[in-house]
Amino acid sequence: MLKALARRRRPEGREPKAPGRRAGWLGRASLLLPLPILAIFVVFGLQLRDRLEVAASPDSCQGWATNQAVFLLDLQKPYTPAQAALPGRLLRQVAFEMPADTELGVFALAEYAEAPRMLLGKLCKPAAGEGMATGDGDGGGLEADPCDTMRPGLLPSLRDGTQRFCAQRDDLVSRIDTLVGQPRNADVGNAYLVEALEDTAWDFQQRAGPKSLYVLSDMMQHAPWYSHLDTAWNAWDFETFAERRSGRTGAGEPAPAVAGIDVTVFYLARKGVTGSAQPRLAHQRFWQAYFNGAQLTFDEQPTVLAYAGEPLMNVASEVELVARERERLRYERADLERVRADLQRDREQLAQARRRIESVQRQGRQRELELQRAQELLEERQAELAVERERLSELLAAPAEANE
Repeated sequence: MLKALARRRRPEGREPKAPGRRAGWLGRASLLLPLPILAIFVVFGLQLRDRLEVAASPDSCQGWATNQAVFLLDLQKPYTPAQAALPGRLLRQVAFEMPADTELGVFALAEYAEAPRMLLGKLCKPAAGEGMATGDGDGGGLEADPCDTMRPGLLPSLRDGTQRFCAQRDDLVSRIDTLVGQPRNADVGNAYLVEALEDTAWDFQQRAGPKSLYVLSDMMQHAPWYSHLDTAWNAWDFETFAERRSGRTGAGEPAPAVAGIDVTVFYLARKGVTGSAQPRLAHQRFWQAYFNGAQLTFDEQPTVLAYAGEPLMNVASEVELVARERERLRYERADLERVRADLQRDREQLAQARRRIESVQRQGRQRELELQRAQELLEERQAELAVERERLSELLAAPAEANE
């Protein structure tokens, strides 16, 4: 039946080409291609193979890791040649400082909101990792690579695990350096940072144990529903962001809370915006509100990013901004008139209250004078009675003296 359908769909007079004939044609065509174009195809194929191998690689931790860590790299922004080694150097630092028995997943921001992260690889630090260096663990200030200064005397099994960890780390650093060095557009098309953080929060919820999050980014979210690039820095309030996040298309169930997670942000200032103190403070306060409940640390890097972004949000035109400003002024003026009316009414009520108090005070003073006058009259009457009593006493005493 299937063969009959195949014969029916095949145009008459055409026979399927033999596989060998097609391969021969491609082989002859490949010989005719210029060498530069052929080299591009080869490089692209190798990079695609590497990505597929990373995505398909099994979990090398095999369930024994008690700690979980994620390092999220924002490679959507262009890095200058002077900054190209920064992501790899920070990965070395994180890999050295994280405790033993830790699974570290390294991701890069992707170009799709539905899949905002791309897995670059995983590292599983063995128990011997804590003793593989003689440095003090400050990471960035090490003069030598910790993997090159492993302490002697480790058991062969521990030494092999540490060497394997270091080799995997070096491969991952090399892969990251390759991604950073790839050419990018002059304008940043998107940066789904919040979406990637939400995916990470869902991953953290699947497992128990201590968790750590490392982010290398300028922390500029750039999506159609909310964009730091398309919003003035003095309007980066978290309340507006939360409303837009809950109302965005396909928001679904809110991401779980990040309480108790250690978050380290390797903060890259964006030149012309967060390079200034006041916008940077407003930006970091925004993310402090986002990571509410987490142990958040901003590790500010000396480098700065300079780039432009493609507008994604519905940015108001100049006419709309003027209209909004007029409406705002009109509202403020009307509100000011209401405040003035309320103040005038309060003043009148206060004046009336003062007049009532003064009237009561006058009545009180008048009453006090009346009482004082009554007291004086009483004292005068008492004095008159005393005089009259004395006179009567004298009259009663006079007959008695006459009889004698």
